[in-house]
This record gives sequence, C-alpha cells and structure tokens, in this order.
Amino acid sequence: MGILQTRHRGELAALVEREGGLPLLAPCMREVRVDDLARLRGSLEEVGREPVDLFIFQTGVGTRALLELADEVGMARILAERVQEATVFARGPKPLAVLLKAGFRVDRRTAAPHTTAELIDLLRSEDRKGRRAAVQHYGSTNQGLLDFLRERRAHVIELTSYRWALPEDVGPVLRFLEELAAGRVTVVAVTSASQVENLFTVAADAGSTAFLPDWLNRLTITAAIGPTSARALEERGVEVVVQPGRPKMAPLVSAIREHLASSRPRR
Repeated sequence: MGILQTRHRGELAALVEREGGLPLLAPCMREVRVDDLARLRGSLEEVGREPVDLFIFQTGVGTRALLELADEVGMARILAERVQEATVFARGPKPLAVLLKAGFRVDRRTAAPHTTAELIDLLRSEDRKGRRAAVQHYGSTNQGLLDFLRERRAHVIELTSYRWALPEDVGPVLRFLEELAAGRVTVVAVTSASQVENLFTVAADAGSTAFLPDWLNRLTITAAIGPTSARALEERGVEVVVQPGRPKMAPLVSAIREHLASSRPRR
C-alpha cells in the first residue's frame, strides 16, 4: 500500500502491517513554520487594534504554531485577550484540544467530518454580517471560507503560522511513482488534499503528470480518508474507490480491507 502521509506515517504503516499489508512510504509534504514573522506580527497587530467578533481555528498544528509564534514576537498577551473576547470556532478535534490545553474557551465545534462545509454551516447559523473575523489558516489558504466570510461583509484578518512544502527528499515519492507505473501498488492511501497537490507536483517535475491519473485509475485502488482529499483527487480526474464513513486512519484501513475482501483488486 502506498502511504503519502508524513506526520503520522508510522502509525498508518503499523495499521497496514497489522492487516497483513506491506506499506510503501512516500511522504509527500512537510510542515514549515512561516519565516516572515513581520507579516504575522502585522496581522497580530491588526487583531489587537480592536475586538474580534469571530476567531476561527482550523488545525491543531497551526493553532499551536500560532500561539508559539505570537509569544516569540511579543504578542501572546494581546492574542489571548482577543481570543477570550471572541466567539471561538474550532474545526475538528485537533484545534479544539490545543485550545483547551492552552486554557481557552471554545464556543462552537464542527460536526464530523470537520470539512470546510461543516465549518461554513456552523458560521451560517451565526448572525455575523459585517463583523471582524480572525482566521487561522492551515498550510494553504482556505479560499472557500474566505469567500463565505467576505460575501457576508466580514472584515477578515488572516493568520498564517505555517505552510506546506515539498519534502526535502523527494526520492521516496519518485520510487512510489515507479512502483505505481509498474503496477506493483495495490492501494494508494491519501489522507490530505495537500498530498495530492504535492504528488502531482513531483510527477510534473518527473514528466509523469499526463500519466498519473491513468495509473491511479487503472493500476491501483485509490482510497481517500475524507471528502476534502477525495475532492482533490476527483478534480484531477482520479476515481476514489474507497472512502471510510469516519475520516480517521483506522476506519480508512478497515474500509480498504473490506473492499479488498469483497472484490478482486485491480493490478
């Protein structure tokens, strides 16, 4: 099984091995803290000028990095004050856990599977037109969320604490592409949209972009952990064959096992 995950690849590989599978690790991304602290400080200063009505946290690693970087630039106190004054939204359990551990109150929590759609549904229930909204971004900009807020005439303050980049060593990804092209990967497990983007970027550098959707459709079974990663694949012409009911690693592996048990896998 091809595993594109980076941060929890060991855990996912262990689940695969427990089911009798052979993991092929091809981490497609790495998280890098922002190096433009002046820009982040400027955003934090904008947060501090006057109260914020909505504070939206989208990821655990980004929330943690934001709190750490705010402390580094001397803005931790004002950030904490503004968060405590605002209505605080957490997208999923990871930012929720970080916020609670840091002593912050969380007012609204998304329902599973914790995608942008659930977050927007939560925001839609609030009468928040024309308010100030601070948005903690993940590794890339959530344009759908920004569009929704701005359509409702919200003044949006964007807080970016980390970004996604290609791995420093793309060798494992290139080896994965070689194995995939040779028909030796039974299943490919995708756990984020950014993995898809970076996989296609590496394929482009290797001259394989035109072939990659066909390889994924014809030579393997493509599994997506949730709707966001599934949509990223489908937008690139890749059919998602397996998607679990809950967007977690263990249900993903279970769904793959059940699919392989009930049908003859494609080679």
